Amino acid sequence: MSAPRAAAAGALALALAWPAAGARADQQAARIAGPEQVVFSYAQSRCGDSDFPDLPARAFRGAHGRVQLILSHYVNRRMIGRDLNHLTHPCAPIMASNGNDDPAAFDDRRWIASVYTLNGKTIFALVHEEYQGHLHPGHCPSGVYAMCWYNAVTFAVSTNGGKTYIQPRPPAQLVATIPNQYVPDHGPTGIFAPSNIVRKGAYYYALAQVIGPGGTPRGTCVMRTRSLAVPSAWRGWDGSGFTVQFADPYMGRRKSVPQYQCQPVSPAQISQMRESLTYNTFFHSFLLVGQSRATDTQTGQTVWGFYFSLSNDLVHWSQRQLLMEATTTTSYACGGPDPIAYPSIIDPNSRSRNFETSGKRVYLYFTRFNYANCRQTNDRDLIRVPIELSQ
Repeated sequence: MSAPRAAAAGALALALAWPAAGARADQQAARIAGPEQVVFSYAQSRCGDSDFPDLPARAFRGAHGRVQLILSHYVNRRMIGRDLNHLTHPCAPIMASNGNDDPAAFDDRRWIASVYTLNGKTIFALVHEEYQGHLHPGHCPSGVYAMCWYNAVTFAVSTNGGKTYIQPRPPAQLVATIPNQYVPDHGPTGIFAPSNIVRKGAYYYALAQVIGPGGTPRGTCVMRTRSLAVPSAWRGWDGSGFTVQFADPYMGRRKSVPQYQCQPVSPAQISQMRESLTYNTFFHSFLLVGQSRATDTQTGQTVWGFYFSLSNDLVHWSQRQLLMEATTTTSYACGGPDPIAYPSIIDPNSRSRNFETSGKRVYLYFTRFNYANCRQTNDRDLIRVPIELSQ
């Protein structure tokens, strides 16, 4: 496509104030600053049935200034162009999946979840790796995807400007996981769907969801590294510092579970939000945007949608506030609006090569699920809408 297309009016239900979670009218707010736009249309642009946006949108500027936007799925592709308004969609995959049936390899299905480059030539990536036991005979008695879902974060790198990504030989690509081996029919467990990477001082930071056995712990893990090129260099938050080592549970190096278990941060404030992370120059704080829910203090009703929170240190977060009320896949009811997911803030005016900063006027990207007969299909579009922040 030559540019994002404006979509039908009325397709979004945006909250222009904060009716949820006890918010006040004088707290931070946002407004729609223009019409909804289709960035990627499954019906018109897909290269195959599995070609659709299945994680939050990530973007970076290559060595020659061209923008690349990742369309993440277990067959990963990209969009590329002179800027975010002029992207085309080559069909060549940038990374596929190996389908390894050994959970100890952390090499089954792979989603590129976040990218970071210093020069536009070498691009480091964090990968959402799913071991899907239900796809491997004898590894999942129930045959249920979620029950046999064991997740990890792994490492990939492109040395050709983002054309292709490769991983070290397993398990050397492992970045982060829980200190527990795969157990059939006890999922989902693991560390999931890292945010985009941001730099703060000498460290690079990312957020991810952690779910331990039996659902404990459960929340948002903060991890950091000094070296993006070394998968084992990442350290997680232990409750007071970044000491969690993410040891491989199959290598016999465990000494104590707490030493290797990332502890959730600000659970009451952000729940499990981790989708989009930028440093916002308007709020002079880190801005987290994610999918969540909260209770409207006036009506007592649950409000689903996209929320935001602010932080100075990436550990202590403000109470999440509603950014956009919307139907999610969890709150969807047959006959209602199609659900949306995977929010991501991208500011075209960011001076960062990795769009890790945002300002007052930004784009909110997300995926719309186009249901058929009240059922989820592969038909999903990448949408964006301009948002203007205010105080």
